[in-house]
Amino acid sequence: MPEKRIQDLMLDLSTLERISPQTRLAEAVKRLDEKRHGLCCPFLLVVDEVDNKEEVLGMISVDDVLGHMEPSTKSMEELPIFWQGQFREECEAILERPTAEIMSPVTRVIHQRGTLMEAVHLMNSVRIDWLPVVEGGEVVGILFKEDLFKEVLAATQPEAGGPQDLQ
Repeated sequence: MPEKRIQDLMLDLSTLERISPQTRLAEAVKRLDEKRHGLCCPFLLVVDEVDNKEEVLGMISVDDVLGHMEPSTKSMEELPIFWQGQFREECEAILERPTAEIMSPVTRVIHQRGTLMEAVHLMNSVRIDWLPVVEGGEVVGILFKEDLFKEVLAATQPEAGGPQDLQ
């Protein structure tokens, strides 16, 4: 049996929910919450229309939102100072920002006929959890680190007719 390729694991782009880079983060958070009930790790693709074609700019997830939840006033001290009501203040500040300022941008892509080892290398080398999958210069899907991990898990299972079955 031939080894799987990226196209075997990727999520098809047509099935993924999109959001504009200009959308306020408050709207993106509401849409992420709706998706949270169906997925283990909800996300939205951030896409822009360029010459009547969609261009994938990045992705926004719960991690992106919380990762940008830092005090608006940066302290010169080593340890940050926290105060009553600060969380609410930071929420109000971040929720007004456009999604493009918070998203994880596309930094690398992988070809749909690429190998799984190539994806592991790319994700590890630049510390990312997802890759846009391309074919002929167009993004056709998304590959997540979790999908690669599922293949590692599958490798723990003995193959039918393999050496483990002979013992």
